[in-house]
Amino acid sequence: MSSADDSVVVRFVTEDDKDGWQRLWKSFQEFYEVSFPNELDDFNFKRFLDPTVKMWAAVAVNGLSGEIIGMVNFFSHMSTWDFKDKIYINDLYVGENSRIKGVGRKLIQFVYEEADKLGTPSEYWCTDESNHRAQILYTKIGYKAPKIMYKRNGY
Repeated sequence: MSSADDSVVVRFVTEDDKDGWQRLWKSFQEFYEVSFPNELDDFNFKRFLDPTVKMWAAVAVNGLSGEIIGMVNFFSHMSTWDFKDKIYINDLYVGENSRIKGVGRKLIQFVYEEADKLGTPSEYWCTDESNHRAQILYTKIGYKAPKIMYKRNGY
């Protein structure tokens, strides 16, 4: 597969996707050198499937093999800067063998389309300064905001 053509399908996760999503979630943690307790996997996955929670996950599936090759987790929140909610792409990960093939773009485009359906067309996300490969894509489908993120010490 040389590009994310029609053989890659992006869709919301289902209960049957937990193992594939979890495999990529663990790889995401390794990539960013973080570690979360396994209980958080179950907690998050239940929230993704709960229609009353404004938090979702979608997966990119190789249509030929059925393998889950990418995932995106996102949620909606209010803002004091707008009447409409915002969508935050919290986590985005594409398996190493599927990178630079348009899968990341398809995952973000999926979020854009879902945000439009929700009437929340403002999406944003963060990445590490050192994640240059991803930034090549991000500058094509978005823009680098002039903000700097700060975090509370110890958290």
